[in-house]
Amino acid sequence: MEYAIEKVMNRIIPEDVKTIIEDNRTIKVMVDGEREEFVVLSPDEMLNAYEEQKDLFDYDIMPIAYLDDDYLCLRYKDHNISIIYWSSERAMEEKRLAIFELDESYRCFYETANERRSNQESKGGNI
Repeated sequence: MEYAIEKVMNRIIPEDVKTIIEDNRTIKVMVDGEREEFVVLSPDEMLNAYEEQKDLFDYDIMPIAYLDDDYLCLRYKDHNISIIYWSSERAMEEKRLAIFELDESYRCFYETANERRSNQESKGGNI
């Protein structure tokens, strides 16, 4: 299934990432040494968040989850898709200060999420 945000941005979301988006309401990610719990955006919410922040996101950053005013995003760069933490507060100062790479490849992120999912399913929770 193609999401509206894929059409708007002319970007393809990897199927592995779509699985995370469709199967989870929250996702825990290590940010600056602390485990943060992000709320996963629905496909429509992803598009809304992008449209609200597109002047700051530019064309290569796609939000997939949020925490307060910050986002977990896919970053499309040089034929690679990485996972970044995007700070709204820092973006107001300067765009390049807003980006913190968490995983250099979405595949690493997906594998880590799958490990957490397996562990949580055995305990009965979200990743």
